[in-house]
Amino acid sequence: MRSFVYGAVALLSATALSACANGAPVAGGEASPVAARQPAATSAAPAETSAEATTEPTRAAASKTAGSKGATKPEPESTKVVKSDLSALKSLGIAVEKSVLIDVADDGEDRWLSIGKNGVVDFTGTKRTDNTMMFLAAAPVAGKNRVVIKPPFYNEDLGGGYCVADTKGAPLKLEECENDRRQQVFELVPAGDSGQFELHGMYGVIRVDNGKITTNGAGRVGLQTIVYAQ
Repeated sequence: MRSFVYGAVALLSATALSACANGAPVAGGEASPVAARQPAATSAAPAETSAEATTEPTRAAASKTAGSKGATKPEPESTKVVKSDLSALKSLGIAVEKSVLIDVADDGEDRWLSIGKNGVVDFTGTKRTDNTMMFLAAAPVAGKNRVVIKPPFYNEDLGGGYCVADTKGAPLKLEECENDRRQQVFELVPAGDSGQFELHGMYGVIRVDNGKITTNGAGRVGLQTIVYAQ
């Protein structure tokens, strides 16, 4: 009799365990909550992973794009310095951008542009001195063959230096350099291919008679450069 009871209990227990494992309702109860939620938990995991995988590359791409824009932003162009083109003068043998004597050509005498007392500038120089050493620098203008005459001896100190300026009368004069002062800009007009030139100032062509700049239309206009150190 006991054996029959024990066998019946064992059979009932095995049936209950099998029902729990398959999620079937146990007699007098509901399906196991653990067994019912497992599929939902399993399917939710891939969805979360998919969302994260989609979001991260998007942020990375946005960050890369922002970095690229910052790296390729063009820098403002620096202001270019305007200077006259003196290449044609150089090809004709006119010594520009060098220390020179400015001489009256074909007169058979040494008559060089020179700095005198009180800044007076005329063709009275006869020797190589600090006062007769000139320098034809490219003028700060766009036109060709324009120069400023800067005597090196008067431009050794710091600052803007000194330039020869044209005047309405005669002679010329030495004054502090100013980039926008038209009186300090001279045009060298080639006279043939011999290295001679005319010196044109704001008030007209420079003419020289017996070592003096004139205003009456008389005198020579042909000038030449002689390299100072020979």
